[in-house]
Amino acid sequence: MSEKTTFLLEILTPIGKKFSDEVSFLSAQSPDCLYGITPNHSPLVAPLVISPLRIRKGEEENVYAIGGGVLEVRKDKVILLLDSIERSDEIDVERAIQAKKRAEERLSAPASEDIDQKRAKLALARALNRLKVISEK
Repeated sequence: MSEKTTFLLEILTPIGKKFSDEVSFLSAQSPDCLYGITPNHSPLVAPLVISPLRIRKGEEENVYAIGGGVLEVRKDKVILLLDSIERSDEIDVERAIQAKKRAEERLSAPASEDIDQKRAKLALARALNRLKVISEK
């Protein structure tokens, strides 16, 4: 019996299924480690953080910016339940730069009831992730 060279990857977001295809490799970041998923990987459930996501299908590799979520590796497929996902060539560079500036301004302002620090930190993390993914194209 030959060893599998691909696995089914499904990506779901709050707005629906974004991806369903056979792939050969997936790289995803949890709070504690970077997972490299290949065919026949052991079953696993792990949280994912705002980070780049890499998907390889044959010789083609795409990089995505994700907004966190959950990784589930099953015997028959891998499922990503993500808050958001953007492929590197879909990211608006100028918008990401402006989002980064706004978040930095909010975080550098004196503490007040009007500024939600946690929300500003998350916005900064998302903007920096988008810019990182764009630079890795």
